[in-house]
Amino acid sequence: MKKLKFLFTMLVLMVTASASAEGMQYVVFDLKDGTQTVIALEDKPVITCQGGELKVTVAGQEKVSAPLGDVAKYYFSETPLGIFDVTEEKPRIEMGHLYIANAKTGDVVRVYTTDGRMVGAYRISDNGNADIDLTTLGKGLYIVKMPKTSIKILNQ
Repeated sequence: MKKLKFLFTMLVLMVTASASAEGMQYVVFDLKDGTQTVIALEDKPVITCQGGELKVTVAGQEKVSAPLGDVAKYYFSETPLGIFDVTEEKPRIEMGHLYIANAKTGDVVRVYTTDGRMVGAYRISDNGNADIDLTTLGKGLYIVKMPKTSIKILNQ
C-alpha cells in the first residue's frame, strides 16, 4: 500500500509539472458520483494520498476528499470546468427560472459556479422537464451541465 501511495504521489507530481509546462491551467477531479471539482494550478493545490484516501487542499482548505476507488478520473485542462464543447442550444430562461424541456427522465442537471463549486443538482422529472429556480442563486455566470451538453448562463 505504501508503494502504491508513493507511486500515485509521484505520478501526480510529474503530471502536474508536465501540465504546467504545456500551458494547462486547471486540474479536474471527476468522482464516480458525478461530482466534479476544478482547481486552478496557480492556486498551488496540495495533493496527498493517505490510507487509500485522496485529499486535495488549497491554502489549507480541503477541496477534494474521497477514497481512491471513488475517483473516476482526473485530468488537466486549459479551460475551467472541463467543458470543451458548449452547445448552441439554450434552454429557455424566463422570470428567474431556467426551463429545460425534452430531456431524458431521471437525468441530473448540475449547476456550477465558474470556480467549480456545484451549487445545485436537479433531476429531470417524469415528463422530461426541469424547472430550475435561478432566484436562489447569486448574480453571476454559471455553467449548467447536462449529461450530454453544457451551457453558460448569466444570472442577472
